[in-house]
Amino acid sequence: MRISIRHILFLSGLFMIQSCSKEVSQEELIKEAVEIKLDQWDDTQRKACKARALIEAEDYVDSILVVISLQTKLDTIPKPIKPAKPPKPEFKQKPDSVVVDPIYKKE
Repeated sequence: MRISIRHILFLSGLFMIQSCSKEVSQEELIKEAVEIKLDQWDDTQRKACKARALIEAEDYVDSILVVISLQTKLDTIPKPIKPAKPPKPEFKQKPDSVVVDPIYKKE
């Protein structure tokens, strides 16, 4: 079936007539706007409360883990002690074969 411009105009006119059949008063519009605002405020308050609760729960769990880790050390392997330094080797001194003549002779 082919849709022509007459069909489109007829359907759009029919929808316009049906949408205009219900009259809305000013009070109903204000009431709906207030309900929408209250719903939005309630959603933001719930999200903020949930975020605060999660932060407090994370802090609580972190503090419990810190307390547990302080009581039982996680690193149970003892570290080896530092080795002592070896003694310095004794070097043999060679005899001094260079004879230094005095520059100034004392007479």
